[in-house]
Amino acid sequence: MMTHLPKEWRFLPDAWSYAVILTGSPQAATDLVTNTLNGVATRHDILGNKHRRRVFFATLFRDANKSARLALPESELSEDILELHRLSEPGRSTLALFHLGFFPIDEIADIVGKSEKEIPDILVATRTALTSTPRP
Repeated sequence: MMTHLPKEWRFLPDAWSYAVILTGSPQAATDLVTNTLNGVATRHDILGNKHRRRVFFATLFRDANKSARLALPESELSEDILELHRLSEPGRSTLALFHLGFFPIDEIADIVGKSEKEIPDILVATRTALTSTPRP
């Protein structure tokens, strides 16, 4: 279904993957992406694919952080995704967006509401937290 997306919306599979990390649930991720798509698709102030994509991911970040996390230990998600899901923000999103290669550092900073200078420290702290978290 998503393989036939118009060029300006081909980032939606990446947005869904990011939403799974944020929500801890494939169904909640689908709901979050759908709600975000409904809101962003009707905005006429977003010009250009690059800006639309950044606004979309920033909206996912903002809206996902308004809800409780859903992942349970017996979740159908892989252990790697669960570990990312358990991280705190803004580290979780910074690390996910950086390693998934969705955006350059300056845009990640904009999405998570931090300065570009803070991003390296956030990445170091989040990687440290990730490696020191015991696996269940």
